Amino acid sequence: MKLKDKVTIITGSSRGIGRATALLFAQEGAKVVINYIKEKKQAEEVEKIIGKNNCLLVQADVSTEEGVKKLVEETIKRFGRIDILVNNAGAIGERGWKTGIEAWRITLDVNLTSAWLMTKEVAPVMEKQDGGSIVNLASTVGMLGVAPILAYSCAKGGLVSMTKAFAKELAPKIRVNAVAPSNVMTDMTKSAGPDLIEFFRKETPLKRIAKPEELAKAILFLASDDSSYITGHTLVVDGGYSLK
Repeated sequence: MKLKDKVTIITGSSRGIGRATALLFAQEGAKVVINYIKEKKQAEEVEKIIGKNNCLLVQADVSTEEGVKKLVEETIKRFGRIDILVNNAGAIGERGWKTGIEAWRITLDVNLTSAWLMTKEVAPVMEKQDGGSIVNLASTVGMLGVAPILAYSCAKGGLVSMTKAFAKELAPKIRVNAVAPSNVMTDMTKSAGPDLIEFFRKETPLKRIAKPEELAKAILFLASDDSSYITGHTLVVDGGYSLK
């Protein structure tokens, strides 16, 4: 097992990529902290699969300082340490470049500020231990720039930069990397509608949309000792979409 007894926090892990990552990490021996805001039923389903002895369910809004402190404190109280952090929480929010200021702020808070707050809270814990690994969920839109989802695109671009900055700041004890997917068959992608999904499929050289489990494997690689000499890197997992 690649993550035997490694205590892992995965934000936004009741569904989608977060859920797939939680299940894979548990299979690899990790103690998983499942975080959610509203999707309690879905989070409990993940808990049931993993088993209560090997996971902890925490309802917390990680875009706020209060939510972040609650999540970290409950993790320490239950498991006594934190070895891996996966900053997965995210949402596209209001679309269009003419978005209102409140929608803009919410999108940046959910996708970018949450990762900053979580890293800031978890890093001191990891530094007191024997180090740790942090993986951020970025996106290819943060590299390409996409006007129809401008706020989300800017947030993910900021996350790529933040990954590099934290990698420099927290070395040598803590590694910080990111995974940048394009289109993944999650609820967020499904909400785009069949026409847009088909467009994405045709525009992708591998001619299909990624499965959440495929992203989970990339996250596992960066979180585990398999990538022990990698930090500050953003791994693009997009079926070739960004090659165009």
